[in-house]
Amino acid sequence: MEADSILNPTQFIGSFEWREPVTTLTDFLVALVCWTAFYFFQRQKSSSHVSYPWFRSYFLVFAIGMTSAAWLGHGFQAYVSPKTKMIGWICGATGIGFLQMGSLRAIEELIKPSLRKVLPYVFFFEWLVAVSLMIGLFDFRVTQVNSAFGLVGLVLPMHIYRYLKTKKAGSKWIIGALAYSLIPGIVYSNQISISRWFNYHDISHVLMAVFMTFMFMGLHRIISPNSTN
Repeated sequence: MEADSILNPTQFIGSFEWREPVTTLTDFLVALVCWTAFYFFQRQKSSSHVSYPWFRSYFLVFAIGMTSAAWLGHGFQAYVSPKTKMIGWICGATGIGFLQMGSLRAIEELIKPSLRKVLPYVFFFEWLVAVSLMIGLFDFRVTQVNSAFGLVGLVLPMHIYRYLKTKKAGSKWIIGALAYSLIPGIVYSNQISISRWFNYHDISHVLMAVFMTFMFMGLHRIISPNSTN
């Protein structure tokens, strides 16, 4: 089955052309989860945790990126350039960078000063390479590879290390969330679909909304005032 044959049929509201309507709404569902998470983080301004500004920025940038991906990357594609998809991709790479920095701040007292100094450069170099390739190649696979490397290759080991050293539940939630994230990745990569009205894009988006909920539950535990997580 060709890729286009499984996309949601375009719908018309009067003369307005709405492409991939279910995909638009399920993508926006992920954005709504991120906006909600950002709202709750905003309410925790009293948190003095060193990771707080980084995790708050993670949800904000992802909320912006997923909103753009939903409407500019799918729903309004009849009216905007395909290049607008890169807004969501670049926001995703930036959000992962914020998550990496917040995770590093959460473990900085547990690691050597030399490692604490070098890792931000690693994160920035990863972001720079990813964004450069996104712009140069205009290929969503760059986003997939960057997400896998940034989350599984860098964020996951930091939280495994934190959990092994401290047994704090916040990192345990993050470890579980990142393990769960393999599921939407498998669905997307194998194009597992139910129908044109609920295809692999839509299924993976719903699963991603659950993933972001798990991430919120873990990260919120880490930064909450008086938290032992």
